[in-house]
Amino acid sequence: MIAQVIVNAPSAQTDKKFDYLIPDELSKKVFVGTRVNVPFGKGNKRLEGYVIGITETSSLNKLKTISDAEEIPVFNESMIELIEWMRENYFCSYIDAIKVIVPTGTSIKSIEYAVLKEYDCRLTPKERTIVGIVSKRGGACDVIDIISLFENDNIKPTIKRLYDKGVFERQYRDTRTVSDKTVKIVKSTVAPEDFSECIDMLNKARAVAQVKVMEVLSRTDIISLNDLMTLSQCGYNTISALRKRGLIEFSEKIVLRTHKRLNEIEKKEPPVLTDEQKKAVDEINSGINQNRFNEILLHGVTGSGKTEVYMNAIEKVVNSGKQAIMLVPEISLTPQMMERFIERFGEKVAVFHSGLSLGEKYDEWKKMRDKKANIVIGARSAVFAPFDNIGIIIIDEEHELSYKSEMQPRYDTKVAAKFRAMQSGCTLIYASATPDIRTYYNAKNNKIKLLELNKRVNKRPIPEVSIVDMRNELKNGNKSIFSKKLLDEIKLNLEKKEQTILFLNRRGFSTFVSCRSCGFVAYCPNCNISLTYHKYNDTLRCHYCGHTVKNYTLCPKCNSKYIRYFGGGTQRVENEIKELFPDATTIRMDVDTTVGQNSHEKLLYEFSKNKTDILIGTQMVAKGLDFPDVTLVGVVSADTMLNIEDFRSAERSFDLLEQVSGRAGRADKKGRAVIQTYSPEHSAVTYASRHEYLKFYEREIDLRKKMNYPPFCDLVSVMFSGTYEPKVAQCARFFAKNITEIKNIDKSVQILGPVPSAITKIKNKYRWRILIKCKDAKLLTEALSSAAKECSMNNNFEKVIIAIDKNPNNIN
Repeated sequence: MIAQVIVNAPSAQTDKKFDYLIPDELSKKVFVGTRVNVPFGKGNKRLEGYVIGITETSSLNKLKTISDAEEIPVFNESMIELIEWMRENYFCSYIDAIKVIVPTGTSIKSIEYAVLKEYDCRLTPKERTIVGIVSKRGGACDVIDIISLFENDNIKPTIKRLYDKGVFERQYRDTRTVSDKTVKIVKSTVAPEDFSECIDMLNKARAVAQVKVMEVLSRTDIISLNDLMTLSQCGYNTISALRKRGLIEFSEKIVLRTHKRLNEIEKKEPPVLTDEQKKAVDEINSGINQNRFNEILLHGVTGSGKTEVYMNAIEKVVNSGKQAIMLVPEISLTPQMMERFIERFGEKVAVFHSGLSLGEKYDEWKKMRDKKANIVIGARSAVFAPFDNIGIIIIDEEHELSYKSEMQPRYDTKVAAKFRAMQSGCTLIYASATPDIRTYYNAKNNKIKLLELNKRVNKRPIPEVSIVDMRNELKNGNKSIFSKKLLDEIKLNLEKKEQTILFLNRRGFSTFVSCRSCGFVAYCPNCNISLTYHKYNDTLRCHYCGHTVKNYTLCPKCNSKYIRYFGGGTQRVENEIKELFPDATTIRMDVDTTVGQNSHEKLLYEFSKNKTDILIGTQMVAKGLDFPDVTLVGVVSADTMLNIEDFRSAERSFDLLEQVSGRAGRADKKGRAVIQTYSPEHSAVTYASRHEYLKFYEREIDLRKKMNYPPFCDLVSVMFSGTYEPKVAQCARFFAKNITEIKNIDKSVQILGPVPSAITKIKNKYRWRILIKCKDAKLLTEALSSAAKECSMNNNFEKVIIAIDKNPNNIN
C-alpha cells in the first residue's frame, strides 16, 4: 500500500502530497491521520510527515519507504476535508493547516547525529579536529552543534567526506517538546501474609528507615515515589535499597497535568430556567433532534442567562452520546465558564486555549482524542477539537474580533465552525448581547433562526447609564482623566463595600511622549508608530515589535528637559486611582499583567474571592465576566474606539460600551455605568446608553447599504511587505494588474489601491495594501491565488511577502 504524505518542510515546492511505500511491519500502524517519519530529498534527510491518504497505486515507479510511524493517528479522516478546505480558502499550505489542528509542541524533530565508527584511513587536519570533537562527546554528536563550533568555516563538505569514508555513521534521533507526563510508581513485591516476616527481617538488620517505607506500603497497593518519600519521611537512597533487596519494584505511570483548581470545583444542581430560557432551550433542542445542520442566533441582553441555555442544550447532546464544542473569545472568559461547566458536567470537560502550558494543552487534547472528554471549552483553536461525533457547536460573544486569526492561516473561527457543523450535521449557535451586524442581518433575512432573551434573569434591571461630556469637565477646570460624576460614584461604591470595574481600551501610561521645546516625538525605529510610555519600569515600548528603550529625561534632539506625556492608558488609570483612593485595593488586567501562565485566572480569582475594590482593564474585562458584587462600571474614555479608521468603528464601540456596562448589577444589587466621552452625541454612545441594539443596527445597516460594505459585500485585503519599499510598491501594482486582467472576473468587483498601509512600516518591513470589494470572496479565490503565484514566480519580488485575508478584522 502507498501513503500520501504531507512533509513538515514549509515551502512552496513541498506543499503537495508525496507518495511513500508502507512497509509490512508498519501496515497495522499507518492510517489516514498518522504521524510518520520519512526520508526526504537527495540526502534522505529524515522529516516528520502526516498521512492524508492511502492508495494502492502511484504514478511514480520508484518510491521511498516510511521509516517509522506513531501508534495512534493525530487526526481522523473527517479532518482531511477540513485541511483541504482551509488550504484552498485561506491561501495557506497543507502543513500550515495541519499545524492548527495538531497541538503545538507535539511535532517530532529528527536530529542528525554523527556517530564515530572504527576506521582505517588517513584524515586531513580539519577532519581530525572534527573527529576529536565527536570522540570527546562520547562518540556521537549533533551535527548542528559541530557546525556551530566553526562559525566562519563551511565544514559541511568535510562532514560529508567523513560519512563517505565510513568514519562517521549518520543516525537520526527523534525529539519533541511535549510528551506524556509520567511519575515513578512504587509497588511492594511482598505478599500481605509475609509482611510481618519482612518487617522482622528489616528490624534485625537495623534498617529502621526501610521499615517505615514498608509500613506505608502495607497500607496501599501502589503509591507514587514522591508521596512515598513524603509519608515515610525517607530519602531516595532508602527506597532504592529496598529495591535492591527485591522487596519493591518501580514502574512508570502516565498522569494528566490537571490544573489544581479543577479538583476544588464541586458539582452543583442547575438553576430553574426562566420562561424565556425554556422557550429558547425547547427551540434549540428541536433543532438538535433533527440531526441535521442548522444555524441559530441567540440574541440575549447582558445577564439574561445565555450560559444556562448553552448548558441545557449541551446536556441533551452529551446524553445522546455526542460531543459539544463551546467557544469563548478571550482566555479571560475561560476560567469562569470552565468553573460553571465543571460544576455541571464534571470530568467530561476539556479546556483548550493558548493560556495553558504546552503540556497541559497536550493532555487536554489527548482527553478529547481518547474520548475521556466529550465537551471542550476554549478560545479560537478549540474549533479544531479532535471530535468525530459533534452534536453542537456554540460560539459565545460571536461578535468578537478575536475569532478571526491574524496569522497564517488567517481563518475565521465562525466560518470554520460552520464547516465542521455542516460536516457533522449538527446545530451551530451564535450568541451575543451585541451580535455581529452581518450575523443579525442574516437572522433578520431568515438565513439563520433568531431566538431572543430580552429580560435579565430574576427580572434584574438593566444598568442605568450616565454619559459625561468631558468637554464640559474641561470648561469647568477639571483636567483629570476622571469626571466628578465618576469619582463620586467610585467613592460611593467604596463606602458601600461594592466592587467597581474601570475600562480603558489602551494599555500603558501614556500613548506618546513629546518634547514641548522642539516637538520631537519618540518613534519606534522599526515601525512607523510612536512609542508608549510604561511607568512601572520607566520605559518606552513599541506595541507592534516590542522595541524598548529607557525613558528620556532629556530630549534626544534638542537636549531640553521639557518632556511631556500625552494620552493615557490603564497604567495611568491605576496610578491616579491609587493617588485619589489610597485605601482602595486595585487589580490591573491588560496584556502587561497577564503574560504569565494562568495569570488571567489568578487575577480574576483574586478579584472575586478577595473582594478587591476596583478592577482596571482593557477589553479583557469588557465581556462575559460575572461578579455579583460589581455594581459600577466606568468607561474612562469611549473616544479611543470611536475614532478608529475603519467602517466598523461605530459597531465596535457600541459592542464594547454595551458589553462592559452589562458587567454591573448582575445579582441582587442594582447596577450603573458611567461613560466618559468628548463625543456624547455619537450614535454608538447614545444607543449603548439606552441599551438599544435594534435601533443601532437599523442605523448601521442603512449606512452600510449606501456605502456597499459588509454584509452587502465581502472584503479582501492583500498586504505586501518587505524591507525595500520600491519593490513592495512595484509588487503591489503588479498584483493589481494581474487581477484586473483576469477574464470572467465579475464587473462589480472593486479594486481599491494599491496604497501605503495606514501604518507604513512594522518590524522594519514596509507595507502596501490592496482592498477588494466583491459580492462573494469565494468566487475570487482562484484569481487571487493566480495573481499571488505570478508575483512569487517573478524574481524581482522574491523578498516581498504577500498576505491575503478574506473579510479581515483590520483594513488599515
